[in-house]
Amino acid sequence: MSTSFLSKEQHARVIDVTSIENALVDLLVRAEETDLLELGMHKGRMQLVDGGIQARILANLGRLTAEVELGGSAANALRAMALVGAEVSYSSCIGRDSYGDSFSARLEQLSIRNRLAVVPDSTGTCLVVVTPDGERTLNTHLGACRAYHRGFVPEKDIKDSKIFFTTGYVWDTPEQVDAIEHALVVAKENNVKVALDVADPFVVSRSKERFGELFRSCVSLVFANAQEAEMLVGCTGEKASLKLGETVELAVVKDGAHGAWICHHGKSMHIPTRKVNVVDTTGAGDLFAGGFLLGLVRGKSLEICGRLGTLLASDTVTHMGVRLTSGIENQARELLS
Repeated sequence: MSTSFLSKEQHARVIDVTSIENALVDLLVRAEETDLLELGMHKGRMQLVDGGIQARILANLGRLTAEVELGGSAANALRAMALVGAEVSYSSCIGRDSYGDSFSARLEQLSIRNRLAVVPDSTGTCLVVVTPDGERTLNTHLGACRAYHRGFVPEKDIKDSKIFFTTGYVWDTPEQVDAIEHALVVAKENNVKVALDVADPFVVSRSKERFGELFRSCVSLVFANAQEAEMLVGCTGEKASLKLGETVELAVVKDGAHGAWICHHGKSMHIPTRKVNVVDTTGAGDLFAGGFLLGLVRGKSLEICGRLGTLLASDTVTHMGVRLTSGIENQARELLS
């Protein structure tokens, strides 16, 4: 299935994707399902917690040892794109602490345009508990991310972009919501395509009605997994992609080992998954989105976009944390060529 998602004028823009989202540091822990109960976490879901609760949980990890990785859903997607030479820009808030310094340095290392704002607060953290079946459960403390306001929105980068990409995680505090809604207006007024990953069932439960409004007004591409899609439109798989495709130009429903369904202008196609040894599903959806967006900005068919997303997603699940195998960018370039 070919795509005319981006116009010739949009393709000519300097920046491929600009994104606003929550900058987080991932704290990765391997654990048993019984450990989840002791920590008060609900398997497979994300919950927001305040700094005190996060500190207490981290203090109660006991024998469980945390590995530190840079995180944040959109940052993961952009990292994958930058690996293959895409021009991308990232904006969020970090604190004046070592985690914030590390996050900023990592963006520079990856050649991602750094549009981070630094505020007097602690950098956000996400406790990622991975059970033996590879499922991840998240406790997120947003910290400095909640200080993001419209004054931090990188308007020029958005105007110069082919696509503005964000996720449902930023619909949280009033100032965050005001900022992201302003960014959407900037994108729409400057004919920038808007892509939204709804991100998590928890997010859908809080913002379903608003997302529906956005799908009808300014979002051109939506990513959702099977559970999120069912919460949004009451069905999964191909039916969900077609249902979402009634209000957005391009809909992608990710369904783990069952692959992904893509709907464009009322026509659907299936992208099968790759069979791999699953170690940790953290960030798989993020990497799929990154690969898919990479294909779009390079003007590839939707099949190639889907295969790029599947390539990166299936690779990252074979590692603990959001990591890619050395040399994976060469396989991505082969698909692009």
